[in-house]
Amino acid sequence: MYDFIVVGLGVAGWSLLQVLEENHQNFVVFDNNSQQSTRIAGGMYNPVILKRFTPAWQAHQMLPYALLQFKKAELDFDKQYIFELDIYRKLTGVEEQNNWIVASDKPVLKSYMKEISFDPVPGIKADFGFGILQGTGIVNVTQLLNDVSIKFKNTGKLYTETFDYEALKIYDQYVQYKDIKAKKIVFAEGFGIKNNPFFKDLPLMGTKGEMLIIETDIEIPHIIKSNVFIAPNVAKKGQYYVGATYNWQDKTNEPTIEAREHLVEKLKQLLQVPFNIVLQKAGIRPTVKDRRPLVGKHPVYKNLAVLNGMGTRGVILAPTMAKQLFQHLTFDLPLMKEVDIKRFL
Repeated sequence: MYDFIVVGLGVAGWSLLQVLEENHQNFVVFDNNSQQSTRIAGGMYNPVILKRFTPAWQAHQMLPYALLQFKKAELDFDKQYIFELDIYRKLTGVEEQNNWIVASDKPVLKSYMKEISFDPVPGIKADFGFGILQGTGIVNVTQLLNDVSIKFKNTGKLYTETFDYEALKIYDQYVQYKDIKAKKIVFAEGFGIKNNPFFKDLPLMGTKGEMLIIETDIEIPHIIKSNVFIAPNVAKKGQYYVGATYNWQDKTNEPTIEAREHLVEKLKQLLQVPFNIVLQKAGIRPTVKDRRPLVGKHPVYKNLAVLNGMGTRGVILAPTMAKQLFQHLTFDLPLMKEVDIKRFL
């Protein structure tokens, strides 16, 4: 009998598997690659909300542990996944300059928000300068999840198939899925939770996001944030991610012409040099109405649990949320009240 069945191998599912391995748990994982939010997100980590110059919820507290977990993965696979990159927030006027200076003196923010820079950035015009954000960067989650998938497939722990909920049998001390028995099962399916009969009523809304990958002849050494962001594609020199859109109605993973035109229009306002579009990607972010993760046990079946709703900062939040869920399921330690699904039950 296994200790865990895990359904879903995005950043949340991977974070849980990392904790399970550290605690010598036996597990299998099911993933059909239907949810693309992790793989299209670009893997950016940033603990500051740059629209309002305020700290993102719990990001300052959770970022060190997240980076530690990704560094462990780097050691496991002997590859680089973490790329430290400053974010240059283009300031739009004197008022934003003043707001930046005021915010950068606040206790949590002062470790990230640095001076305003008027140094030129290739291809970007910024009359009022850039606010520099340090302690930020990109995790190559696409490469990491590909490597993890190969590893677990080779060891027989990964089933690349759609999970059949009707085949799950629930008993007091264990669950059984086809011929697999496990003490517990955790669903980390992202927006796929909407098809899950056990957790589909949780208020996960899902927000469609689209982004472009472009090529240009200039080298932009930072992440640029304005009406859109431009971030280096750490997997291929000379390419950049451009994003992102927010659509609350469309729940498909199909790229749209409307989003492409919107991103191109915004990019032309920011980037003063020619570019070519290489690729357009789309996925559904697992967003929740109160903007907090969804973590915890099923109210009736105590050996069923959920790990979801990481939203736009999954790279930062997921590792800590996975650790908390494991400790909750194994040692009955309490979850943070803000994330426990009991708040909606």
